[in-house]
Amino acid sequence: MKLRNNKRVCWATGLCGLLTVLVGPTVAIAQQQSSSTKSSSSSAGRTAMINPEADRIFKETSALISQAKSFSVSAEVWEDEVVGAHKVATSKTVDVKLRRPNLLQVEGRSPRHTRGFWLNGKTLTILDRTNNLYGTVPVTGTIDEVLDTAQDRFGITFPLEDFLVSDPYEAMAHIKGGAYLGKATILGTPCKYVAFSTDKVDWQLWVYTSQGLPRKLVITYKDERTQPQYTAIFSNWKLNAELPDATFTFTPPKGASKIEIVPAMAQLTPTGRTNEPATKSPSKK
Repeated sequence: MKLRNNKRVCWATGLCGLLTVLVGPTVAIAQQQSSSTKSSSSSAGRTAMINPEADRIFKETSALISQAKSFSVSAEVWEDEVVGAHKVATSKTVDVKLRRPNLLQVEGRSPRHTRGFWLNGKTLTILDRTNNLYGTVPVTGTIDEVLDTAQDRFGITFPLEDFLVSDPYEAMAHIKGGAYLGKATILGTPCKYVAFSTDKVDWQLWVYTSQGLPRKLVITYKDERTQPQYTAIFSNWKLNAELPDATFTFTPPKGASKIEIVPAMAQLTPTGRTNEPATKSPSKK
């Protein structure tokens, strides 16, 4: 998912084009002006047609995530893709372990690809488990800064990255409208239901009534011809989880080939996807 910059891109890396990590979307949801009122969000300095209750729910949810020194969460993700003349839903599972300010481990698994990400405060490593290839680049800074560097320099988008930043509420300052849609039950779990919009995307969020954490997210890309959707179902949230240093330490699998990750050379295509970046040949490590 990719909500922070209203841009839908592939997770393309320099690992011979093989570490094309899951797709990262964007967000938005149609304004419902009949039920929304104009309010100002002081933290972002924005003024928009956002229902106060929707704004409060999202702000409180973001605060729970941002105030946690560490957390782990799992998600099942479905994303629409066009295959031939058909729009089909691809599926994957994602497991996240995060410890602020600069430690992160993410696993993404689908029927076709399995990827792993390790950020240990000094380096970022990406493993393509399917092809047993990995690459490592030196990085510095917080998780937020590394996410931006990975996107801007290498064209890499992390799974669920909009909930990995230090302040999801602040990161969504481009929201143009929001609505509170009442209560709903998601897989037997009582939730509060809110919806938001930007110029290019609509997004819906269901929040656990008891925990205040995300339960379900649906993103619709309004500016794409087929208006594809991205859906994530969250489970097993553990705030302030005990995560040892070893969680964020990468050990190459037996027989894995190391490939240099190089800066992405391609520009976004009209569909919003990236062309294949420049790569270098693998070396056996």
